[in-house]
Amino acid sequence: MEDWNASFHFNGIKYEWLGQSTVRLTAEDGFTVYFDPVMLDPAPAKAGLILITHHHVDHCLPEFVTPIRDDNTKLAAYHESYIKYCVKDIKGVRTVKIGQTLDLSGVAVTGVEAYTPRGFHMKGEGCGFLVELRGQRIYFSGDTAKIEEMEEIKDIDVAILPICDNAYAIDTAEIVKAVKFISPKVFIPVHFTPEDDPEPKIEAGMLFSKDPRFFTRKADPFKAAQQFEGTGIKVAVLKKLGKYKE
Repeated sequence: MEDWNASFHFNGIKYEWLGQSTVRLTAEDGFTVYFDPVMLDPAPAKAGLILITHHHVDHCLPEFVTPIRDDNTKLAAYHESYIKYCVKDIKGVRTVKIGQTLDLSGVAVTGVEAYTPRGFHMKGEGCGFLVELRGQRIYFSGDTAKIEEMEEIKDIDVAILPICDNAYAIDTAEIVKAVKFISPKVFIPVHFTPEDDPEPKIEAGMLFSKDPRFFTRKADPFKAAQQFEGTGIKVAVLKKLGKYKE
């Protein structure tokens, strides 16, 4: 049965999808983690931690970092230039390299590989994250296809992966295979446009749009969810809560 959930609760952490790859995690104590904020809901909670996988405008826009950042927010990204682009004040901001683990406000964050063998997402341009938060081990993949480095990703509670992109470099069927191999307890599909979303409008004279909807395509996450029947992997299909500015 198709059921869009506004949020998904798992062992004391609330998971919310704001759109594209923007995901918010909220622990029972109120600590909040944002991944790749480019869409926000009304009056979003301040972030305890913001993590940015790469520089594409559907993952890294400064106007969405500023509203959720305060003096207590920790922020890390794969590359220093991404931080300078996304964050006006880079004091205390960290970079995360592949294989490096940082302690950020008591959260262990490790950089992992993310790329597509063909197409738009080149190896070395971005990363994914392994996050250990309040006893949970979370894999946020960033923009990636099924890659051999996923063989090192084990013991995952919740895996958050893209199911498509606009360059057809991220294939849903291959992502399903990747998730089955990783075998998390829960899979949350992201990086797609819901089929009932309005089409983005190109402004006059616009060469490169910042509207995240241009960087993926419409897809039905329930078709992917059907592929996990009998695997023991729960699929949480989340309702998009945020929006890009009009």
